[in-house]
Amino acid sequence: MTNQVFKITILFILLLSFSSNANAQIPFETNESGHIIIKAKVNNVEGKFIFDTGAGINAIFTKFSHKITNEKTNNFFVGHRATGEELNVDLYNATSMEINNRQFDNQQYAIIDLDFGDIDGLISLQPFRNTTVTIDYINKKILFNKPTKNEKSIDIQIADYAGKAIDIFTYIQLNNTLKIQILLDSGAGKNSFWFSSKLFEPLALDKKDFKTVPITSEFKKQNNYYIGKLSKLNTVNKLCKLESLDVAFVDGLIYEGKTSIEWLGEILTIDIANKKIFITE
Repeated sequence: MTNQVFKITILFILLLSFSSNANAQIPFETNESGHIIIKAKVNNVEGKFIFDTGAGINAIFTKFSHKITNEKTNNFFVGHRATGEELNVDLYNATSMEINNRQFDNQQYAIIDLDFGDIDGLISLQPFRNTTVTIDYINKKILFNKPTKNEKSIDIQIADYAGKAIDIFTYIQLNNTLKIQILLDSGAGKNSFWFSSKLFEPLALDKKDFKTVPITSEFKKQNNYYIGKLSKLNTVNKLCKLESLDVAFVDGLIYEGKTSIEWLGEILTIDIANKKIFITE
């Protein structure tokens, strides 16, 4: 083999390797509720995590925290769950966070005292501030840096809490009349549509037409959920539409609305830097 051929061969191998890493595919599974479950390593220990766009921060559960060395900082974060419970959590530096052989630097996490069976915690959008992440529900894979040229999109708004937590929102329209802003929450599973009970009046809906269900959260807070049907829901650009959907209006919801994310499309690319979700049709 000549030196020139050898150099070309090495260059081809390097390019192929780079391409494979850039378009790395992470297989995921979904449970009965539709949660996206991926494998990741935190501090060099592998676990099973829910990919949760509504989590705000990365979190590990107490049982998994006992498997790793935790580097506590002097920082903390105070946030609220959708139904109003305050969470005041200490923050820990992740000495390493690896998802599909890719390292994500400068990550932090909180330790939450919950037990979800074999689930070890939540991976939020924090690692993907500068990396587009694609959820492919058809092939059950997550991809990084997928090309999105010529794809349709919806605008999203970014809630960045001083770099400690990050959430994404978009505007939708209910019953062709009311424009509201909703949290997009893959951690809600599938077919989850919650709206503030404050919206009954502007939507001209009667609570009596909905079934009242008091529900107590894992954090022992009870809220009334009003379960029923909503005629129409669509993104403001009409790209994504639903009709006759099961919804819950919730007392004490801290958002105008909060929904799962799969209804937007079967292949979704979240691009935080450009404030878009691209939808592969």
